[in-house]
Amino acid sequence: MSAYRACVGGYVGGGHVHPALLDAARERLAAAKESGAVADGYVARCGDDIDLMLLHDGRSCDARSIARDVFGAAASAGSRLRQHGNGGVEIDGVELSLAPRPSEPVLFFFSNRSVRGAWSLLAYRMLADPFVTPGLVGDAAMREGFRFTVRDPDGSYDLPADLYRFLAAVGRGARTVEVRSRTTDEIAAVVSGGTDPVLVVRCESPFPGVEDALEAFSVEGSSMGLAPVSANADSTTRSIPRAIGLGFQVTPERLVGPRDLLGDAAFEEQRREAVAAARRTRNGAAIQPREVPAAI
Repeated sequence: MSAYRACVGGYVGGGHVHPALLDAARERLAAAKESGAVADGYVARCGDDIDLMLLHDGRSCDARSIARDVFGAAASAGSRLRQHGNGGVEIDGVELSLAPRPSEPVLFFFSNRSVRGAWSLLAYRMLADPFVTPGLVGDAAMREGFRFTVRDPDGSYDLPADLYRFLAAVGRGARTVEVRSRTTDEIAAVVSGGTDPVLVVRCESPFPGVEDALEAFSVEGSSMGLAPVSANADSTTRSIPRAIGLGFQVTPERLVGPRDLLGDAAFEEQRREAVAAARRTRNGAAIQPREVPAAI
C-alpha cells in the first residue's frame, strides 16, 4: 500500500482545496480501480494538500505513476479554475509492504504547513514511550522494542537501548523514516521525506494499540506545533500547522473505512495549544529586526 500528498492549487489563496479538484482526483482514482491497476484507494484533504491512499500489489503496480496521474487530473482542474499556486505536481509519499493479518488496522496521518521531521517525536511516543504505549511493558510481542531508522544523518537505533542516542540525533535534526519491530522485523511505521510529511502506522499487537497511537498527540510538546483537526472539516482559514488522521481496517481487497481519528473533541486542548504556538511564531516573525538601508 502507499500514501501520497501533493499541493496542486489552493482555494482561496492557500489553505483549502476546491471541490472540483477533489472530484477530479476521485474520478481518476475510480478509473484506476475499475481497470484493476489498484485494489482500492481513498482521496482526502489536509489544508491545501490533496492526500491519496492506495491499496495495491507492490510487485506489479507502479503506485507513484498512478498517484502522478491522480494528482495530474486535479492539477488540470486547478488550472482551469486558476487556483492559487497551480503549477508543477510535486509528490511526496511512502510505500508500505505487508501481508494483512486477520485484523490489520492501519493509520494514515497527513500534515500541512509542516516541516521535515515533524513526525519524529510523535513516532517516538507511539512506538517507544511506555507511558503512552503500555504494551511496551505488558505485551511480550512488543517488549523487545523497535528499531528506528533516521536520515540527516543516516543511522539506526534500537530502542529502548539506544534511546539517548536517538533523542540526541533527533534533536540535531535527524528525522525518522522507518520503524521496525525488533521481535519480528516487521515494518511498523514509515514516514515520508517532504516538508509536509506523511506518517503511516500499523496498529495492535505486535504494534501499538490504536488508542496508544492517538494518545501520543495528547502529550505536551509531542505534536511539534501540529493542530490535530478533523479530516471532515469544511474550511481552513488560519495559517496553522495541522494534521489529520484516517484509520482503515485493511483487507487484501479493500481499505475498510475511513474513521476520522483527530476530529475528537478530546483534542480541543491540543488545538488551542497549536493556535497559541502559531500566534507566537507569527508575532515573533513580525517584530524581527530588519536590515536598515544605509543613509544616502
